Amino acid sequence: MKAQGLNSDPWSCSVSAAIGDVFGVGTQLRVRRNKDQMAIYTVAEIREQDPANMVRMSSIARQRLGTSDTFSGTLHTPLSTKLMTDAQAESSGAFVERLADAKDHQGLVVMAPHGGRIEFNTDLQARWVAQALAGGDVSTWCCSGWRTDNGNTHSRWHVSTTDISPASFPGLATIADRGFAYAVAFHGMKANGVLIGGGAPNELKQLIRQAIKSEVGNNPVTVVNGGKNSGVSETNVVNWITAGGGGGVHIEQSSQVREKYWKPVAQAVADVFADLI
Repeated sequence: MKAQGLNSDPWSCSVSAAIGDVFGVGTQLRVRRNKDQMAIYTVAEIREQDPANMVRMSSIARQRLGTSDTFSGTLHTPLSTKLMTDAQAESSGAFVERLADAKDHQGLVVMAPHGGRIEFNTDLQARWVAQALAGGDVSTWCCSGWRTDNGNTHSRWHVSTTDISPASFPGLATIADRGFAYAVAFHGMKANGVLIGGGAPNELKQLIRQAIKSEVGNNPVTVVNGGKNSGVSETNVVNWITAGGGGGVHIEQSSQVREKYWKPVAQAVADVFADLI
């Protein structure tokens, strides 16, 4: 692994043409430096002139693997290839994908791209909504990651919602072209309170804000239509998975909200969509 500027991007890498035949531009791969150091990166560029076994990334990207130096490593798919329960994945520090779907579902897809300990309790929220709407036109898609050491789980397994590629997530590929009427994704953030963003109409986001506001005590709940953590990009998975790209709701929540109010928030969201699907 050698240094590559990539605008000092900690999340991306470039690969040789040979590696690009397996991991194309825009897809995700898992780089393993050793038994204890691994992380997911998005392929930003294919460098035709590079040796067949070369991957390049910035110094800050290599630091996610515990070093700023070049090193030898191995490449894998981002997801665990072993069949395991969430409990088994947690005990082994794995990264897994879960899809609950029926082929005729087009109403609502509930998403948690950063479950497990990446952004804790978000996958539980997605499943809570699906259970609250059981029997309805609802699918769920979640990814969950854990670590068995004391390192930062977010740094190891996080993939930006604007980078997530169906080519790297078989479950997502199954529903990528479905054209859902609505999608909602649960996320975590460092800031206080709750942000309601995404490409959905402002009226829908306001409905969800009102439903959540009464459940989270004094925590601020704000509708956002631009800026950091707004989720409004058309490349955000919660947006492009909906018909016309205009039905996605992106919910960001502080640690306190996810710790203390994750169930009431999920139920509030379910109550809103119960009247829409």
